[in-house]
Amino acid sequence: MEVSCELARGPVYLAGEDVECYVTFQNTEKPLEPHDNGSSSVLAWASVQMHCFCTVSDTKVANLEGPVSRKTSTSSLSSNHTTSFQPTQGESGLVVLATKTKILFCDLNLPPGQKRTFRYTEFIPHQSPPTYRGNAVKYSYKLTIGAQRVTSKISMIRIPFRVMSVDGYCPDTNEDREDSDRLGPANPFLEDIKTKESPADIIMQTVQDLTSKRSVNYFNIANSRGKVCKFCLFKRSYKLGEDIVGTFDFSAGAIPCVQYSVSLQSIETVEKDYRVKDDQDPKSVSHNKHHEVCIGFATSHMALPIPLHLAPSFSTQICNLQYILHFEFVTSVTEIPPQPVPEDEGGCEWQGPNKLDIETMVWDLPIKLYPSFPSHAAVASQLKTTQTVKL
Repeated sequence: MEVSCELARGPVYLAGEDVECYVTFQNTEKPLEPHDNGSSSVLAWASVQMHCFCTVSDTKVANLEGPVSRKTSTSSLSSNHTTSFQPTQGESGLVVLATKTKILFCDLNLPPGQKRTFRYTEFIPHQSPPTYRGNAVKYSYKLTIGAQRVTSKISMIRIPFRVMSVDGYCPDTNEDREDSDRLGPANPFLEDIKTKESPADIIMQTVQDLTSKRSVNYFNIANSRGKVCKFCLFKRSYKLGEDIVGTFDFSAGAIPCVQYSVSLQSIETVEKDYRVKDDQDPKSVSHNKHHEVCIGFATSHMALPIPLHLAPSFSTQICNLQYILHFEFVTSVTEIPPQPVPEDEGGCEWQGPNKLDIETMVWDLPIKLYPSFPSHAAVASQLKTTQTVKL
């Protein structure tokens, strides 16, 4: 007997939509005769359940309610002594989300060479934490399929998948959305009609509205000796996979800037009630960096891609994840002589100074990241959509 599980819409889902899985049971024995049913396989039952596990580091997180066990098994589990469905057996971490167990069938008889496919769907709550692998806290999602043949032991398959959530917002996916509410141009000569959209479409339309609103922000970058430059950022909310684009105007500053770098950093902060130490510092990790030597430049720009594998900004009872743009400016203490404009057609070559007295200044700018389309995020995912095991 062979059992295969396939995620219908890929390995990535949004919190607020249904995860869909097809479970196929096939009797792989070949019939001896065309109508031979003598070696039929009888399955007593099969069930499916969805879980979200929270795994923490003992050196960084404390005061968790409930036991946090260590992982003691693989994705395909068998128990010689257990006759009940225990989907969390051998899993590490604390169960923070568990759906009701759904029974696929009872007493299924499969003749040789035949197979049966069952469709399983489960709703992912809006407030579910996203899949996240941090330094102190990890959240992971799995579907567990358990089945048992008559007079045989229980076997289980676990298929992991990724969840992305919109922090602090819960759209009403049951409400019909008017075409006039959508972002983009509309035809004034057509009557407004109400269309029933899928939950994923409504969630991503909300994300699109939040991340498409552009309000140009200007920031004057200065230190104790004066102004360095003016920085322009078109928006501060982005989807995963977008580029963070900004411009620098060094002509507006009086302090010469030699070089600058911009890093996209995640800040993982454990909530006060769950910290091991009262003075425990947040953990910052750099994910992408843009570096530019700008000595003598009047203007410059940055384009910082956001990786698709990152978790969107979120906050839970245990921790919260925020993102910042970390700037580092290297400025000259002494004034750099300006480069004269050549009068002849051939031009001239400018040699930079051999030695400079410099100082470095840093600045952090908070931004917010939202989920991308699940089909786009699935490109960067290494999760498998199908798994097979023999009973």
